[in-house]
Amino acid sequence: MKGFKIDDGGDIVIEKGKIAMVDDTDLIAQTVRQILKTNIGEWEFDTAEGIDFSRILTKNPNYDLIRDTIQLGLRQVDETFVITQIDFRQHDRRLFIDFKSTTSDGTEISISL
Repeated sequence: MKGFKIDDGGDIVIEKGKIAMVDDTDLIAQTVRQILKTNIGEWEFDTAEGIDFSRILTKNPNYDLIRDTIQLGLRQVDETFVITQIDFRQHDRRLFIDFKSTTSDGTEISISL
């Protein structure tokens, strides 16, 4: 399967006058990023897509709850996704999350948020 390549700002990438495409693991990782950047109920065409930002955007983050929230987002792409590694860093009131996840067929993705 192929899809349009999307940049960090959510815009379609144009390369040499043509829409850039992604496939395979890159498409899966891009889809996961888009879901994790969508607050549940925000997208009018599928209000069930996304994650509950209120579980993450808080003064005192609950890392177990954040992990579970990310896991729910991953499962919207593939029910077999399992987080294999996750790291949290806080800096200047910002939370940085890096994680690796694997599907039952061995597809592995790494995401930084």
